[in-house]
Amino acid sequence: MFESSEVTGVMAEIDAHDFDSDPSIECGASRVEAVKALERVIRSAQAQQCVQIAALHAERTAQMGLGRGDASLSVIGEIAMARNISPSAASSQFGVAISLQRLPQVFGLFRDGVISEASARSVVNESVSLSVDDFVILDAEITSLLPGLTHIKAGEATARAVILIDAEAARFRAEKNRADCRVTVCTETDGVATLRVRGPAEQIVAVHAALDAWAQGLRSTGDDRTMGQIMVSTLVERVTGLARADALNVEISLVMNARTLFGGGDEPAHLSGYGPISPDVAEDIIALAHRASIRRLLTDPVDGTLIARDPRRRRFDGPLAGHIRTRDRRCRQPGCDCKIREIDHSQAYGDGGLTTAENGQGLCRRSHTIKHQPGWRVEVKGRSTVWTTPTGHSYRSDPPPLLGHFRQ
Repeated sequence: MFESSEVTGVMAEIDAHDFDSDPSIECGASRVEAVKALERVIRSAQAQQCVQIAALHAERTAQMGLGRGDASLSVIGEIAMARNISPSAASSQFGVAISLQRLPQVFGLFRDGVISEASARSVVNESVSLSVDDFVILDAEITSLLPGLTHIKAGEATARAVILIDAEAARFRAEKNRADCRVTVCTETDGVATLRVRGPAEQIVAVHAALDAWAQGLRSTGDDRTMGQIMVSTLVERVTGLARADALNVEISLVMNARTLFGGGDEPAHLSGYGPISPDVAEDIIALAHRASIRRLLTDPVDGTLIARDPRRRRFDGPLAGHIRTRDRRCRQPGCDCKIREIDHSQAYGDGGLTTAENGQGLCRRSHTIKHQPGWRVEVKGRSTVWTTPTGHSYRSDPPPLLGHFRQ
């Protein structure tokens, strides 16, 4: 129904269409066609974002010149805050935008809504090792294969083409990719988190096989825990060297309001490094943490930000840094949700900035670097910081209310 419409006219045509006047069977089909047409609009808009990002990078590179900072990083920071996303996500989009300039036919499919942003990204990710001349060959060979493919199949098709074009480059890419190892934590609901481990496939498979075999062995001897429970406990015990997974010798920070702190409150607590948990789960953590040091932190009754930190702990190794990390939770660059890696002076120490909680902010490494690029400025305004980019756009960053919105 809307397939013949130009991308620029799809929104107007859908808005003007009277779906309710369609026969009941045809109405559903019309709505599906509208969804398909809107997908083309989304893809086209994403492609136009790539055009603007690439153009902004070219302009900023010319403006900054050599030796005056990193134009790529500056643009990544600009896009991250404009879209309210993390610098890592902005960096990924930036990489797609720059790489698609070398694949004009693939970009044409993206611009016309034929392939998704995810498929375009897969093509880019699988072709990073090619030389400039080889991109011309890949662009010609892969374009006709992409329509209709999922992003995973698009990546597989590109990988095969890259190997055929330059097997040595493919080997280099594989070596680089296998060296890119990382361990990350992703929070879920109700006091649960997922540990993600990225590494050489044979090593990860070996770890899983060992945990699986151990769990099956314990189950066969009468252990009534589930396979998953045994595998997780075994992983924690072997990594930490503890005899029991719940005997963690660590400091646990629990943030709560006054009613919950002194008993009887029903407001959620906040487990630092994770997020909101129910008061009952907080009590269970305290009860089960046989060797853990429990730190209680109190929130402001007005705006929910952190104001007090219980001084009792086992080790005195930077209470101010601990206060800032717990208060900010995640990187304070607007739009960034990355883990805090560095504590930064909002007003530079060299410019008279004090080493205080008010002048401190938790940042990821990329945001900390972006902040010091030419043309960037961060100012302290009360409890907030205001980030101003080289284009003059300003974004406000506030410490998060750790226990959610305040409620009387």
